[in-house]
Amino acid sequence: MRYIAFVVPILFLIPMAPSQKTTPETTVVTSGRPMEEVAVRLQDAYGKVVTYEEPILTWREELEPRNGRSPEEKWGLYPKAMTFSMRAINAASDLGPFLNDAIAAYHAQTSGIRFKLLSSKLGYHIVPVQARDESGRLGAAESILDRVITVPGEARTAEGQLNAIGEAVNDTLPIRLVISAVPAKVHGFDSAFRAKPEEFEWGIQNLSARDALIDLFDRSASSFSWHLMCQASVQLVDRFCALNVGLLAIDEIDSEGKPQKRVLVFDRTPKK
Repeated sequence: MRYIAFVVPILFLIPMAPSQKTTPETTVVTSGRPMEEVAVRLQDAYGKVVTYEEPILTWREELEPRNGRSPEEKWGLYPKAMTFSMRAINAASDLGPFLNDAIAAYHAQTSGIRFKLLSSKLGYHIVPVQARDESGRLGAAESILDRVITVPGEARTAEGQLNAIGEAVNDTLPIRLVISAVPAKVHGFDSAFRAKPEEFEWGIQNLSARDALIDLFDRSASSFSWHLMCQASVQLVDRFCALNVGLLAIDEIDSEGKPQKRVLVFDRTPKK
């Protein structure tokens, strides 16, 4: 299969500051979003889709202000860093069991959001199942992408179809969903999707937003992945979630033996 690569900056609307230390046997992850960091690392190492989703945090013990800001300010709260260790990444092992082991290690060593692993024709999906409420009690939680939506069938560009999913989600919630999808000028979402014709008929009825994304991206010439990250804030009206959609970026070694990343596009096209 022939891959075409270009570098695309993905617009993350939520600041992050992860760090990671690795030994031959274990990997130590320190981040405000440890499982999001794991999703990035494993997707890059395996070259397979690993998505991440989270709910909005509301318990103040899990949140902190940054850069001298007041916690009462708009968008003034961010997840506190947590640390856990997992098996060192080995792309020769099966990705699904490795992800389940990583989630189990995270659960055993932290008190943060509880996750489960789903699989689909696209890849693997790390999704929340429990989180702490404003009093600190652990209870059931869901992702915005669990919302059941309907998108009327209509001819749109690929980006238009993606935005239609976002509009359908926003019709069901008081919390705003913002979509950021491969925001490059030359190679944008439509170019990487490579729909033929450019505008195509598509719609869904009574599916979760996640399943709608899977169905849409399964029609693409390129593999897309997403991270749903949510911004905490004291006021409900200021809270929102960002759906960051991007292409796979795989770890490689260049001709000089130095590590590099290569962004894949058109990796789902038939072999020529």
